[in-house]
Amino acid sequence: MARPPRVLAGLGLVLLGMPSAPALAFGQAPLRLSESRGVVQLSNPSERSIRLNLQVFAVVQQQGRASAALTPLPLEQAERLIRLRPSQFRLAPGASRIVPYTVLDPSQDFFLCGVSLQGLFTVRVCSRWRSAAASSAAAFPGKTP
Repeated sequence: MARPPRVLAGLGLVLLGMPSAPALAFGQAPLRLSESRGVVQLSNPSERSIRLNLQVFAVVQQQGRASAALTPLPLEQAERLIRLRPSQFRLAPGASRIVPYTVLDPSQDFFLCGVSLQGLFTVRVCSRWRSAAASSAAAFPGKTP
């Protein structure tokens, strides 16, 4: 009987391994988008080529914690929040890619996620954009911005 797959996650790197298959992984940094213009670095430390899509997800509250929604925002809505070029690409084993971004609506919170369909698994690593109002409210609980 085969052992179940294992999932390890932390600091923007997800490793997904099964006892008989090479690990599938990719990394994304930074995990917090703190500037309205910048770059996101995606890396593939695994032994296989992977296809990545950058997608935008709404922020939802689950048990008092902010989380990325299960489905991405429609493309038109995502393009009003952030500009990314390219948003789809393939990464060779050991390769990395830097993707510039510009936040177009800094008043909206969202997650920018690298999404990869790898065999039977969908792997998602997310970076979060927080509006100035949300950031100051988190820094000073109980005070309205």
